[in-house]
Order: sequence, then structure tokens, then C-alpha cells
Amino acid sequence: MRAICIQHGEVVLPDRSLPGGTVVVADGRIEYAGKAKKTPRGAAEVDAGGGYVTPGLIDVHIHGAGLVGWESCTAEGLERFDAVLLAHGIVRFVPTTMADESVIRRLAGLLETASCADRVPGLYVEGPFISSDKRGGIQAQYVRPVDVAYLRQLQRLAGGRIRMMTFAPELDGAEQLPAALRELGILPCVGHSLASASQAAAVCGRRQICCTHLYNAMSGLDHRQPGLAAFGLNQRHVFVELNPDGTHVAPDLLQITYRAKPADRILLVSDAIAPAGAKPGLYEYMNRKVKSSAQGVYYADSGTLVGSSILLNEGVRRFMKFTGAPVHEAVRMASLNPAELLGIGRSTGSLEPGKAADLVIFRRDFSKVRAVFCEGINRTRDVCGCPVSAGLRGRS
Repeated sequence: MRAICIQHGEVVLPDRSLPGGTVVVADGRIEYAGKAKKTPRGAAEVDAGGGYVTPGLIDVHIHGAGLVGWESCTAEGLERFDAVLLAHGIVRFVPTTMADESVIRRLAGLLETASCADRVPGLYVEGPFISSDKRGGIQAQYVRPVDVAYLRQLQRLAGGRIRMMTFAPELDGAEQLPAALRELGILPCVGHSLASASQAAAVCGRRQICCTHLYNAMSGLDHRQPGLAAFGLNQRHVFVELNPDGTHVAPDLLQITYRAKPADRILLVSDAIAPAGAKPGLYEYMNRKVKSSAQGVYYADSGTLVGSSILLNEGVRRFMKFTGAPVHEAVRMASLNPAELLGIGRSTGSLEPGKAADLVIFRRDFSKVRAVFCEGINRTRDVCGCPVSAGLRGRS
């Protein structure tokens, strides 16, 4: 494989960005990323055109995009979904679903043969051991009391592919779950919960844990009765997912979180559903009409917020806009931080020598991908400008 040298862009590293920097890729790995240097002899030069050169983004919480939803996904749909994400600079993703056995079985089966399987670290299941009062969009039949035997059954059904699972720490028997989840190779996540901060701390301890979509579907920041959101915000070791679309979490709260939480413990997520990445308009989603706009996806009849309409590249842009975060911090929250949470941070997630050459050249407003590479292979022609075709019916 011929070496590649990317020039004339702003190279985004974990702790800084370098205008006019250089990135060299050889044999599918980052060989150099830093200050400007001459293109090595024999390397193919790529002009970044003044754009940002970033690691490939990683979305750990996504329910669908490009008119593809997991509840009815096919092999063709998964390939189309992957192409849509790559066209937006998202190189790795964790399909997220409720504890629907049929969906979990289908996704696990699709990943046996999918071309993107090596870039999917696992599945994310929200529930089933969550609060019925904070289930949000999770259907009631997928909520149940703590049952470790059923947890093992779900992981067997998934062929061992479940990597993250959300539970509510206040439930009877919840103290069993962190150890049981880790034993099965599943990262414990807390959310869809009415737990107090002290309940969460008692159940979760000091080991690695993540808060599912901070502030959404959880007890909050009451000054006398701090809830799960306070636990996530206040505990240094806890990773927190943050939806930066400005609708799911108000910009003021995004600013507070950015100031209060260490930058290496915030994960930007899309929490996107099927209409994300498609044009605004009316669609049919899970047998109901929904209206997608720049603010989110809403049920057409009630106006209730259903999910996000933006993908992670736009989330990075909005987070920078709402908080004033520098580009290297916002990008880290959508690349290296999720990689470290998933245990793959030594091999991907940042532009550092020896890591996989998963990288993207973005326009400076993150609205367009100029080029995308997966382990050094240029996928730009394969995916950029890819059509969002019908997986759901819709009209503008």
C-alpha cells in the first residue's frame, strides 16, 4: 500500500490542533502527525484544502440514520447505514437498541457477515433493568426487574456482542449488575433511572462506568436531592454521554457540563434515529408519522420529541458553538474518549503514531467530508455523496 501524506490542513491532536500540520500514513497506520514537514519520497500527497484533519469519529449511541432503523434493518440497510455514517466522518459506531430479543438477534446475525463488522465494537442495549417511570421511548414490554439469568440469556442471544448496557441503580438487586455485566464483557451504564446520587455511588463504586445520555430520562440536579445527573457530573471517573444538538440538552446545561466535567470524560453522542442524515420532512417511523427538522425528530400528531435528527459531525460543530470548546477538545469527545471507554483507545481514536489510520478531512464547519480513510484505505469515492434511499417512506 502506497504511503499517503496529508498536507495543508489543521491537524487535530488530542491536546492541541496544528494549523498547516502534516499527517503521514503507511501500511494502514499513522506514521507521523504533527508540525509541517515535507512529503516523504514516493508518498501520495493529499491536499486538505485548509480543512480539519481529524481521527475518524466514533458514535457509541445511535439508533439509526439514513432512513435505516435497527428494528427492521436488513443486510442491505446496514451497508447503507454504514455508508451514510462514513460520508459524515463517522468511522466506528455502536448500534443501540432496547432489549428487544428479535432486534438483538437480527443485529448479531447481520454483523457476522457485514463488511463494517470490524468497525462495530459491539451492541448497546438500553434496559431491560430500568425504571418504568423513566423509560422514555422504550416500550413497556422491554422493561423488567433485575434478573441476572436473563442478562446472561441476552448476551448468549447476541453471540457475546453486547458491549454496553443501561440499568437503573435504584432497582432491587441492582447491586449485582456491575459485576455481572463486567463478567460478560459488558460495560455498565446507568440511566433511565430515578436514583439519587448516593444510590448510584453505592451501587457503581469506583470502577469504570458511563452515564447514558446525561440529563435525559434520569433524576437531575436538584439542590437538596441530587440525582443521577449529579452523580455523573460530580464523579471524576464516570464517563458521561452528552447529546449536543441543543434540543435534548439546553445550551446552558451543555456549557455547565463542559465547565464542570473533565474533557476526557465527556462523550458526544448523536442518539440519532432513522430520519437523521435525511432531508427534513415527514416520515413513517415505527408505524407512526414523525416530522424531522434541524431541532430533532417529533411525533407529527403530538409534537413529542422522539430522537435526534443530526449526526455526530454536526454534534461536534454545535458543541463548539454552544460551549466555546476548542476543536481539539470537541473532536476528542467524539473520537478518543469513546475509544478509551470501549477499550480500543490504544489502537484507534486519535492521530498518534502506530494507531489505525482512521481519519477524516472535514470542511472547517464540519458540514462536509472532503476525504475519509479507514485503516489507511481511502473510502471517499465509495461513500461521499451517497444517496439516502428509501428504508422508510417519506416526503419533504
